Amino acid sequence: MAAALCCTASAAGDDWQTVYDSEGLRILKRDYAGSALDEIKGVLRVKASLNAVMALLKDADFNQHWVYRSGGARILKESGYAQAYVYGVVDAPPPMSDRDTVVRFDYRQHPVSREITVTITNVPDFIAPVPGLVRVPQMGGYWHLKPDAQGWVQVTYQVHGDPGGWIPAWLANHAALVSVKQTLLNLADVVPRYEGLRSEYVREAGQSSAR
Repeated sequence: MAAALCCTASAAGDDWQTVYDSEGLRILKRDYAGSALDEIKGVLRVKASLNAVMALLKDADFNQHWVYRSGGARILKESGYAQAYVYGVVDAPPPMSDRDTVVRFDYRQHPVSREITVTITNVPDFIAPVPGLVRVPQMGGYWHLKPDAQGWVQVTYQVHGDPGGWIPAWLANHAALVSVKQTLLNLADVVPRYEGLRSEYVREAGQSSAR
């Protein structure tokens, strides 16, 4: 599954500021109490099936081809379809050092609306530190997929965390905005390659729950 590096602290409120809005993609940020860092949220509307979007999110081998500055990802442990522990490398822009992440993804789908939430939980101590990389100490967020009957999906990607090490706030905030924006733009470009794939665990809008 997919994760990108983003930086925040504790939420100060629910007030979001739109910083980008074009061609079906909206990027928002909000302040956090006691921190100069921002939380970032991206909302994208794509013509795709829920199965296609989920197949992309779960394809760890393809992660580096669409997640912004991904240095690759691999699955460490899976518990069926609903949960996976994933290791990822972030090819950070200079002067930042490269980071690595260890996160747990938890999948659930509403039985009526068919909306999907994939929660991202940081588990930095799941595996030992890797020499030469800075382990991201705090990270969290989610993917939310909201389908409609016309075959569109509203994709929301929200992330927050502490990238570790020393990074100027302005650079961390800029990197977070670019990361979320470019990851979602890339998602729109590559998700068509997964159309036609189906999982018994993903039900489309209007689809019966019967197996």
